[in-house]
Amino acid sequence: MLKYLLISMGLTLIFTPILIYITMSFRLFDHPSERRINSYPVPTAGGLAIYFAFFITALFQGAENLVPYFVGGTIIIITGLIDDYRGLSAGIKFFGQVVAVAAFLWLNPSSNYIISALWMLSVINIINFIDGLDGLAGGIILIASTSLFTWIYGTSCQNIGGLLLIFIGANVGFLVFNFNPARIFLGDTGAMLIGFLFAALANNSVLTGDIMFNLPILVLILAVPTIDTFCAIVRRLQQGIPIYKADKQHFHHRLLELGLSQRQVALCGYMLTLVSSATALVLVKNNSWNQFIILPVIAVVLLYGAVKIGMIKPLVVKSQRRVL
Repeated sequence: MLKYLLISMGLTLIFTPILIYITMSFRLFDHPSERRINSYPVPTAGGLAIYFAFFITALFQGAENLVPYFVGGTIIIITGLIDDYRGLSAGIKFFGQVVAVAAFLWLNPSSNYIISALWMLSVINIINFIDGLDGLAGGIILIASTSLFTWIYGTSCQNIGGLLLIFIGANVGFLVFNFNPARIFLGDTGAMLIGFLFAALANNSVLTGDIMFNLPILVLILAVPTIDTFCAIVRRLQQGIPIYKADKQHFHHRLLELGLSQRQVALCGYMLTLVSSATALVLVKNNSWNQFIILPVIAVVLLYGAVKIGMIKPLVVKSQRRVL
């Protein structure tokens, strides 16, 4: 199966420079703005390279039951492209995500539609939320996908394992161009696509088993974007603004303001994801229900760190004037 990882990576290495040339020719850039980090126009919608590399390699491999991934992924790509180049309201973009997930689940029956839908929509959005810095979202998904492959390796999920290797290869190839200084961005096109594909592959492998045990483990693997999104929601509720309103107080923004470089912030995100993924795999290997003790402890530690770097304000009881 390793050859398909290499084929996917090779195709992404070929497609991405072509995509950079095309987007530059049509002047389709992600321009600097108040809420963006880039100081010069950068080509966007790089997720198209991952899309073509993934599905071409999967067809070449002869992967089974590829249609749900293709239909859902195509709807996500179209939604992302329109948003990247024309702009969509948060509501319409979310509607596009719902249609993509609904199409996937309709073509790929699930044992629990509600949990599957909530899981997939959540992952699409937490990855899109954290995609604000060169290579950060792509690197986190790369580590998470490798962890998921390690989790299911040797099980009956051979088809999903092959697709995961293809997905891993495509992400490695794209990171060559997306790591700081990025020559192309994922854009909403790519961020939503990699979130969708990871969520779909996880749904069709580990979530077909013991959901009560496996779902918290998946959340632990994605601890960094999960905490970042949770803090964004809390922060905006604290400020009395809509939760979909963008700001510059995300994980990567705060670390940049503390003096870290873009590369250092990305590597910090990778390191935290490696630690959370390793912890998750230890729990899986030992089939340990201690996760329900360990996960709250990890959540408290991460939330404490988020408060310390200014991602959210501490909750204060006015009558006692102390931090909870």
